[in-house]
Amino acid sequence: MRTSRTYKLQLSEKGVDQFLACHCRLARMTREFISYGTTLHVAMSILDGCDPAEIVAELESPLCGALGGPSFRFVGTTSRLTNIVDRIASRLIESGECGGGVATWRLYNVALIMFQASEDRELQSAYRKAALITSQR
Repeated sequence: MRTSRTYKLQLSEKGVDQFLACHCRLARMTREFISYGTTLHVAMSILDGCDPAEIVAELESPLCGALGGPSFRFVGTTSRLTNIVDRIASRLIESGECGGGVATWRLYNVALIMFQASEDRELQSAYRKAALITSQR
């Protein structure tokens, strides 16, 4: 079983800036040198706790569109992130809020939006869970 894999983000310059802002915020908060994959994992964990209607609203927001772009970035993290992504996508479809499937890179962008809007205590809790999962690899 693969314990890690690479995930592809599709970002604009603004999206790269948003990702780096999230990464720096998390690193400062934890006082750790963290991987980019940890930042993505924490962002997706935050998104996993969001209501489907809230996710769909952000998918349709101008900010989500502005974060996406022609630049591809690859980050490595635990292969368990796939389970989170699949769970979010399934919840969106089951909720009826979303007509069909959603591109994974768009979910990543919404996760960055939700990350920025999250309180420090939420991020710390998601980070602790991500660190536990990563240590179990």
